[in-house]
This record gives sequence, structure tokens and C-alpha cells, in this order.
Amino acid sequence: MSSDDTQAMLETWHARDVLYRQLFGPYLFNLPKAYQPPPVKMQSAATSADIAALLGTTISETDITIMVHEPNELRGYWTYVTAGLSNPWFGRGDGDVSGFGYELVLKTSKPGRWQIRLLRRLISYVVTYSGTLQPGVMLQFDLPLFYSSKSKMDGILMWYADEAPECLYELPTGRFGIFLVLGIMDDEADFVRSFSDGTWCMQQLLRQGGHNQITEPWRESIMSRCDAKEMIYSLRSYASLFTPTDQSQP
Repeated sequence: MSSDDTQAMLETWHARDVLYRQLFGPYLFNLPKAYQPPPVKMQSAATSADIAALLGTTISETDITIMVHEPNELRGYWTYVTAGLSNPWFGRGDGDVSGFGYELVLKTSKPGRWQIRLLRRLISYVVTYSGTLQPGVMLQFDLPLFYSSKSKMDGILMWYADEAPECLYELPTGRFGIFLVLGIMDDEADFVRSFSDGTWCMQQLLRQGGHNQITEPWRESIMSRCDAKEMIYSLRSYASLFTPTDQSQP
């Protein structure tokens, strides 16, 4: 790793750390416990094929730290934030995006181990399989997200985290987003697939249902509410106001 690469890694790590403290405040603990710029040998990557060749070899999922923030006077929930996906793993680049271009946020009402397992699973999806997690993306998994049979949650959708109101933030090595991971049930995933604005509508339904941006594996599906049809009709009517119409029709 050249001195320029080392400097780029240090500058990016410190800039993101300052930003995180502004957005999320002090953290309670982090995993792995060593929270510091990783001593990783960076390699140049000019094309998607180059990046694919590097993934799973240069970067390990344990190179990505998970920061844990407890509730405070401003928020009544636990917040789990990744720190490292936006490291300049492929060098300083052209200033477009830093690393994979985003970090992940997961919010829950209670602490636990499943939050770490879920984020580790998603980190592996990104660094090993070159998966993309950005607002509007929905994933369903063949295996259950949680070991408990009481949970019917088997998917996630990606959206914008309320704590990070800017779509993109600047680091010395490029831009990155801070995106929300929101767990959803099987029938909720079916609804998301049912029309083009499904991800937007689902996160709005969860807000109206009192869940906001918090993932709770054992909650009831929003689709089982007695007023679900009325909520969906209202949201779809609102979304239609922003749907382009065919001006060629008389």
C-alpha cells in the first residue's frame, strides 16, 4: 500500500468518524472491538470486472465495523451503523464514490445479537458477492432472517435513514450514502412487488402503522391491519399525483 493510499484511508476514516458523531452521537460499543483504519492492502480497480476479482479476497466482512448507539433523549431506539463499506478499498478513484458508496443503518427497540448477524449477512452480500443495497432495493432470503419460528420476517427493503437527511455525503475519497435497512414480512414483500412505487409505499405504511423505521422481527404484518386497505388506497392516490401521464393521449 502506497503512502498516498495510506493517507487516503486515514483521511476517509477520520472524516466519516466526525460525520457519524454529528449524526448519531457517541457510540456505546462497536464490533470488532478494534475501531481504527484497517491495515488493508488496496489495489486499483478500473472496471466492474476488476472490482469483482478483488471482492472476497482483499476485503473481509470483519474489516467492516458495526457501531452500536443506545437510545437517548432524541431517539428512543437502538441504532446499528456500519463503518467501513465506504473506505477507499479500491484506491482514491476519480472522486465519484468512496469504496462501495454507502453504509447501512438498522434501528430496533431493544438490543440483541440478531442485529449484528443481520448486518454481517448484508455486509457479506456486498463485499463477497458484489451485491448492491441502495434505496428502492428489496431482498428476500431463502433462509429465514431469524432463528425463532415466531418471526415471519424474511426480507429487507432499503430506504433513506431519517438521521441522515442528505442523500449523499462527501468524504476525501468520494461520496457515500447512509441507507436504512428495514425488515419486512413475506406478504409485505408481495405488496412491494405489486407496483412501481412499492418500496416508498411500504415504508410509508410502516410509518403510519407506528413502526416508523424500526425493524422488529416479531411484529405483526402491516397487511393484517383492519385498515390496511384504506391506508394503501390513500398512499397510492397520493403517489399517483407524481406519476407521469402520457401527454400524447387526447
